[in-house]
Amino acid sequence: MTAARPGGGGSEHREGAPAASGDPGAPHPSRVLVVEDSPVQAERLAQVLAAEGFEVQVAGDAAEAIRRVRTDPPDLVLLDMILPDMSGLEVLRIIKARPDEQFIPVILLSVKADLDSRVTGLRMGADDFLAKPFAEAEVRARAGAMLRIKTLQDQLRTAKRECERLSVTDGLTGIYNRRHFEDRFREEFSRSQRHGASLSLIMLDLDHFKALNDGHGHPFGDRVLRETAELISTSIRDHDICARYGGEEFAIVLPSTNLQGAAAVAERFLTRMRGKAYRTGAEETGGPAAEVRVTASVGVACHPSSGVGRGAVHLIELADKALYRAKAEGRNTIRVALPGETTPDGVPRGGAL
Repeated sequence: MTAARPGGGGSEHREGAPAASGDPGAPHPSRVLVVEDSPVQAERLAQVLAAEGFEVQVAGDAAEAIRRVRTDPPDLVLLDMILPDMSGLEVLRIIKARPDEQFIPVILLSVKADLDSRVTGLRMGADDFLAKPFAEAEVRARAGAMLRIKTLQDQLRTAKRECERLSVTDGLTGIYNRRHFEDRFREEFSRSQRHGASLSLIMLDLDHFKALNDGHGHPFGDRVLRETAELISTSIRDHDICARYGGEEFAIVLPSTNLQGAAAVAERFLTRMRGKAYRTGAEETGGPAAEVRVTASVGVACHPSSGVGRGAVHLIELADKALYRAKAEGRNTIRVALPGETTPDGVPRGGAL
């Protein structure tokens, strides 16, 4: 396949690129965008890079280059400093000003090999500089080096995101952990105070969970926790917050929701819990297969209300009191914070916010 001409609607040069293996897990060739208004120079660069196994695209002007970067970001850009419609340095600024975290290395191309040109480009965010006329070996070496750096940057970004995810996630259930719940709950409570919007809190505790573990084994108990978390998550809105508060207890924050609305939400997932049956077999219990049903006790409280004093800590105490009342009054039920119910100064069970 021969290279298409640069400019116009853009071109692609795949000559020398690895053939498709049909394996969806096979690595894709790195994609390089050459921004060069000279058809001869663009063709030469495309051939050199394609021979290295890269997928090469060519843009003959700044507008085409910017469009390609925005719609289908390449892994590397070779950018001429002199373009017919815009300065290459302005294109560089636009590429480096992208709001996302994706790192796109840029090698500037210029006939100006003086120190001032290099410094200007590097200060504006260029990652390397290639002077014209260029040697093919240098093009290959610099492109390869930039792509190795990009690979490392992408790996670091992926690892960072995974660490961030793990830091806020409960390892067993996959929903938020208590620490993240406390951070988000403070934020939502402050927002509720600023805007005068309702904020409801649901505290849910599985009934007789110790007996469940003792009778059917901890692996079975873990499965119940995971599936309870999934059931709750699928019963609430995307902007609601669900967390494992501790042990077999869950907390659900419902922004812009009054007490009646929160009670309806609680009733919805408690009804789903009552109707769910867990199968446990001989391999888990050492006995015959059995069908187990799990219930929960639920407490609901809402801000603003007369019982919420200084802040978020009191809303948790109110929801806790309602939860304890549900436990005391037979379990497998929902209780809401009583009108005018107050809480003493102090901290909620298990720590402060």
